[in-house]
Amino acid sequence: MTDNFLKERRKYPRIELNLDAKYKVLDYEQAFQFTKTQNISAEGVCFKSCDFLKPGIFVQLDVDLKDNNPPVSMVAEIRWAEDIKPDGDKKYINGVKIISMPAKDEVRFLKYYCAKMVEKLSAYLK
Repeated sequence: MTDNFLKERRKYPRIELNLDAKYKVLDYEQAFQFTKTQNISAEGVCFKSCDFLKPGIFVQLDVDLKDNNPPVSMVAEIRWAEDIKPDGDKKYINGVKIISMPAKDEVRFLKYYCAKMVEKLSAYLK
């Protein structure tokens, strides 16, 4: 086993996906900020931001699944944030744990995640 495998604490694998999204910090009068996801799992999302989002805060995150429906909306907790451009322009990647989402969005999100997982795994069967 590799060291990375032993360090992984996630219950579900991540799938690298660059999806359109927008977020805003809850409890602040803030407009949505447009962003891209970096990856998703059944319980979380990793996305980019220009602002440092302190771990422990909650955001509303809307993710476009590219399925000709409105974006899925979720409330998520920032679990970690990492500076990805230490020189000059500030850019961050943020890992969130999904806390809640409307039932219809949860079903769509999980179906999408499972379909992408099957796509990824089917490559090994060829």
